[in-house]
Amino acid sequence: MAIQQRAERTRQTILTAAARVFDVQGYDRASLARISGEARVTTGALVFHFATKADLASAVQERARAVTGVTVESASVSAGGSGGTAVEKLVAVTRALIRLFETDCVARAGERLTRELQTAGSPSSQECPWRREVARLVRRADDEGALHAGIDATAVVALISYVVQGVELAMRASSGPADETWPGDSTVLCGHPGERLERIWELILPGLVPPTPPEPLSPARATRTAPPRTTPATPGILLP
Repeated sequence: MAIQQRAERTRQTILTAAARVFDVQGYDRASLARISGEARVTTGALVFHFATKADLASAVQERARAVTGVTVESASVSAGGSGGTAVEKLVAVTRALIRLFETDCVARAGERLTRELQTAGSPSSQECPWRREVARLVRRADDEGALHAGIDATAVVALISYVVQGVELAMRASSGPADETWPGDSTVLCGHPGERLERIWELILPGLVPPTPPEPLSPARATRTAPPRTTPATPGILLP
């Protein structure tokens, strides 16, 4: 039993080390020698658990899917705890994902490996928990009538996926000179990744979701209440 536990600890150590190397260097540049050095094990010990680099990458992706699956499920359930709408859940899921990518090298490595190892026609959206959840929530929002009439739900799924991937990629980008930016550069959206996401949501939500009409006031309340600010409202979505 002690030998089995030690072997499992070694396997998990190798997996975590591989995630760190894949996250920084990508699949092609990563090597078994570099990963074994990161894990502080011999190459022989690494190969005992994972015969090839492809086997390691597959195991890292599997763990990343498990981590992201738990994250998106928890975010969706939490947002719906008080009867949240599909749009509220969608925003909550993307926020949770960006926090996860900031703090978990396994999740980041899984995302990078998905991009680098994806082949033409591969069903990545069905294998990836967060892409699958985004698609489900957009379909539900469409069924609820929460989206603008005539909007293409498939295009919305692609848009949200591009937003999440873009913010995750921007985490990896090196910052340019503080006094010189190019409008098409990801570094223009400066600040914390979560702040970048919020600014993007502020831009795209009005194009996706109709504004909520203000609730009518009773005559008594109307005389005591100052006129509201004329800012567009989005159903249940509170953004900074």
